[in-house]
Amino acid sequence: MSKKRVTIKDIARELGITHPTVSRALSQNPEVSALVTEKTRERIKRLAADLGYTPNLMAKGVVTGRTGTLGLLTYQLNREIHGTYADEILKAADRRNYRLLVSLDAYPRAPILPEEQGRQIQQTVARGVDGLLIYTRGEGGESERILKAAEGLPVVTFGYPTSKDLSGVELDETAGFFEVTEHLIRLGHERIGFIGSDWHLDRVGSAKAQGYFRAMQEHHLTPERLRATHLVRSGYQLGKTTLDRFTAYVCRTDYIAIGLCRGLREAGLRVPEDVAVVGQGDLEVSAYMTPALTTLATPYQEIADTVMDLMLEWLQGGASPRKATLTYRLIVRESCGASS
Repeated sequence: MSKKRVTIKDIARELGITHPTVSRALSQNPEVSALVTEKTRERIKRLAADLGYTPNLMAKGVVTGRTGTLGLLTYQLNREIHGTYADEILKAADRRNYRLLVSLDAYPRAPILPEEQGRQIQQTVARGVDGLLIYTRGEGGESERILKAAEGLPVVTFGYPTSKDLSGVELDETAGFFEVTEHLIRLGHERIGFIGSDWHLDRVGSAKAQGYFRAMQEHHLTPERLRATHLVRSGYQLGKTTLDRFTAYVCRTDYIAIGLCRGLREAGLRVPEDVAVVGQGDLEVSAYMTPALTTLATPYQEIADTVMDLMLEWLQGGASPRKATLTYRLIVRESCGASS
């Protein structure tokens, strides 16, 4: 038989006081709890702990219109990048006394259908969350789908850019990849290949490619792109076959760069003596591989804090959606041939 849940009315009955007094004493708002004397607050908190009381968030939501819970929608956790995002946002929410309900796409690698993304959002909204934090996928029509499915609930996005109608945190990927390409040019490289999306197209990853392309054009060098997925194996296969075609590579992710370094070594080329390699993401392993990987580090904690700040703006009556743009940090290690 399941044990009956302890309520504030049970605590009030035990102490012979009113349940609004118990509610105020246990409030997370200091101004509200201060309405009860310190002695009474201590009695209430002690009994609540003894009885194993936990707040009923659903009941709280009925009374206040808020549950203190946000929905975090993402599409995979199996890769370090996505897991780190989720971990940092969980911590940022906790620092602000919020809890997260995490919703995960069951088919992260399949092209998402509009109705599937909408259904994921609607199911999370139905849980009674106060707002939605959404890791976007950068696909066409995504902003419109989010707005329709959220049904007016506050939304903050991160990951890929969204429309002006949504609050969101964006990374200036073009500036970051311009910087890392210029870094290689300053080291004396002219034949620099880019592994990633096409800079002429408006699609996922193109902003990275455009940063590389602009740096090459500005220095009157010939840009050249190699196709690859974001997987380690894809970089590895390129490394085994491109030989001495380039003296340096700019990779769209650390995953590609790690595979590329292994493939180049098996093809008889040394990194960085023969070929320089840079990545993006600053995976934990990147600092410990041989050679240690030069990379553009994603500011995960800053993104998480900014996401939560934008959400709190909405919850506290923000007038209109707002965008925040953050930047990568270049971490120079051994793989580019420079020590600092």
